[in-house]
Amino acid sequence: MEWLPKPTDAIAREKWSKHLVWLASLCGCLAFLTLVWEIGWPVSAATLKSIRAITWGLVILAALVELALNLLDRKPEHLRRGLILLALPLLAGLQMVLGERTWAFWDTIFPRSSVPYVAMGVVQANLILPTAVRLIRLMRDQRWFQTMSPGLIGVISFVLIIGIGTGLLMTPNASKEGLEWVDALFMSTSAVCVTGLSSVNVETSLTVTGQAILLALIQIGGLGVMTLTYFLALVAGQGFNLRDRVALRDLLSEENLGRVGGFVWHIVGWTLLIEFSGVLLLRWLWQDTHLTPSKLWWDCLFHGISAFCNAGFSTYGDGLMHPSLLHNRGVHTVVMILIVLGGFGFALFSEMGRYGRAWWHRHVKGQELMMPRLSVHCRLAFTSTVLLLVGGAVAYAASGLGVWESIFNSVVTRTAGFNISSFGAHGTAALIISLVLMAIGGNPGGTAGGIKTTTAALIVLEMKRILLGQRDLQLWDRRASRESVERSWATLALCLLWVIVASSLMGWFDPAMAAADIIFECVSAFGTVGLTRGITMQMSDPSKLVVVATMLAGRIGILTFAMSLIGPRKPSKIRMPEARVPLG
Repeated sequence: MEWLPKPTDAIAREKWSKHLVWLASLCGCLAFLTLVWEIGWPVSAATLKSIRAITWGLVILAALVELALNLLDRKPEHLRRGLILLALPLLAGLQMVLGERTWAFWDTIFPRSSVPYVAMGVVQANLILPTAVRLIRLMRDQRWFQTMSPGLIGVISFVLIIGIGTGLLMTPNASKEGLEWVDALFMSTSAVCVTGLSSVNVETSLTVTGQAILLALIQIGGLGVMTLTYFLALVAGQGFNLRDRVALRDLLSEENLGRVGGFVWHIVGWTLLIEFSGVLLLRWLWQDTHLTPSKLWWDCLFHGISAFCNAGFSTYGDGLMHPSLLHNRGVHTVVMILIVLGGFGFALFSEMGRYGRAWWHRHVKGQELMMPRLSVHCRLAFTSTVLLLVGGAVAYAASGLGVWESIFNSVVTRTAGFNISSFGAHGTAALIISLVLMAIGGNPGGTAGGIKTTTAALIVLEMKRILLGQRDLQLWDRRASRESVERSWATLALCLLWVIVASSLMGWFDPAMAAADIIFECVSAFGTVGLTRGITMQMSDPSKLVVVATMLAGRIGILTFAMSLIGPRKPSKIRMPEARVPLG
């Protein structure tokens, strides 16, 4: 290492450090290109061998660069990444030495033919991840980035991921006969916004590679692009600055700035744990009725992640109405549990988890502890969720649906999108109930869309306050802030306005479609539900673009979306005299 500058030469160290960072970033970019090439295009055996040779060369080069950066900067993350990268070729060599003795293990998880692809994907990800984090940190430090609102950053991040997903879905290996750019954009948006509407048949149009791309987009959308971004920064050892913590506090509804970093770890950890548990339960309950045993693990993985993320995508064209699923109530139950957990909200999980631990220590172990106080947000969201689930099931049953179908529909219309019956065959009463539940959606901070349960609850309680002539809107032992109430009414008004405009545009573009079907499609897209009355694949390209914009606005939040487009707020410094306007 004589070529390295002396430790006392700070300027030279900084210069060499920048050169090495650029070299490491180049390795990550090349790894990303080779990964897209390998996934998206048919390659011969010779070409695949060359790609993997290039990848291993990039791994060794990146490892040496990280170790050199550690000597220059003395940062432990460089040493850690360097050692991990060096360990990868050693593990590959160990696999070759052990040979058949390791295949028995891998055969229980992946088909043997897919193991090299999975292994190389992991290797390439270890090259791509540090580059992505460095790019994020570089953007974060720019002045123009620091002047952007968190809402606008969220919109841009969603648009970028949707664009990348569109490109990946248009690659030859992703589909059996190729996708038009509008369909690729539609499917990518639906996946990232965890909606579930499909302009093409996932089962017959997409290959396994295309379904895997779709599933990755669903997972990214379910966790949230910003949450995943900050998690990658934590994994790479970058940490948070104060602005990051404030943005995450608003995004995740976590009031304590000091707990934001740990909260991100909890979100990702609990998401993976719940999804893994759901996949295992689906595997156990589905194995007897599944018609293609070789696809069982893949179908369980896809449906488990899709259900928890409230996406509603299925590997079958007819969804849960497929013969292997239609009468399997065990699978239905697991899917409903995953949907409710995913739409409940990560902040509420954390708060109720702390409350549950305190209750256990106090009432079971007999420890003298002061019980933590559940926030108004938690109590309001939990109460609203229970009332909507029970009330929705009762309302569906009253409309003429069966008991099990009523329970299932009450859950899935809360932005999940799975169905065990045709919504196109439902009567007017069931249609209206579905529209109301889809528009409300799930809790803030979860994977659901819609105007959110707390917004709907504040609107209903505010109407009650006005009718009773009360001064303040009381929520248990607190009163709601006027800003929260005003934002709730603004959200409802924007929601109605958006659905009216979007439905009118779709009616203009596709005049042959029934008005009820169009309104149902728009509300489903806005609530990121994914249910349809059978018109999604028949829509014209302009109507598909309207639905794309509707899904994006619904996932981000209509108020956040509108404020991001308008720009920074400019409060008036002048307050005019009050005027009374007759209202009726």
